[in-house]
Amino acid sequence: MRRRWLNVLLINLALLLGVTVVAAGVVLPVSYLLHIDAAELHRWSEIGQAVTPVGIFFSGIAFIAIAVTLFLQSRDLRNQREELAIAREEQIRSGEIALRELHTDLIRMAIDDPELRQVWPEITVGVDITKKDHYCNLILNLQKVAYETHTIELAELRGALRYLMASRDMYSFWAKARTARVAVTSGDEAEDFFTAEVDSAFSAASPPQPRTLRPHRLLPKLFWRPRRRR
Repeated sequence: MRRRWLNVLLINLALLLGVTVVAAGVVLPVSYLLHIDAAELHRWSEIGQAVTPVGIFFSGIAFIAIAVTLFLQSRDLRNQREELAIAREEQIRSGEIALRELHTDLIRMAIDDPELRQVWPEITVGVDITKKDHYCNLILNLQKVAYETHTIELAELRGALRYLMASRDMYSFWAKARTARVAVTSGDEAEDFFTAEVDSAFSAASPPQPRTLRPHRLLPKLFWRPRRRR
């Protein structure tokens, strides 16, 4: 803001200087012509021819001042356009975040209430969406929002997706939900990019095995019996 005011001040000073030089160049010769005779006029004419380079010098200065003024104005306008573009992007991003928060609230309600969960369509033909599916969807949306808001970089997004695909539930969710998700979001550049990243992590992952208890830790507890006192 301070720099902008300094630019405006310089522009105004340059304009004032230019107007003063032009006014002086018109008013002073006219006033002299009204009060001198022919001989004096001839003498001043010779003086004028002698100082012509000085006039050219000041004309050059005026031209440079005008050029600098136009340059400062164009730079100030460019900065203003950039600030407006940034503000517009922030408004768009804020609106998207608000919509995603609403989407999150709706999914949270479906997770908490089985009756509301029945409102959502089947994730695939013959397969109802579950609480885990909704939860997995929230986790993936969180990664997308974090990347789009520049909270994480692309390398961090890819690392997070590879880590999530190690979960059997996440792997199963994407296997079931991908087709339906693409049918809804296809054509959106940001959505297509995120879908491609999730697909890449999904393809690189091996189908996780079901979680089971390890026998060498479980058996001693199952077959442990208290010793009888002798």
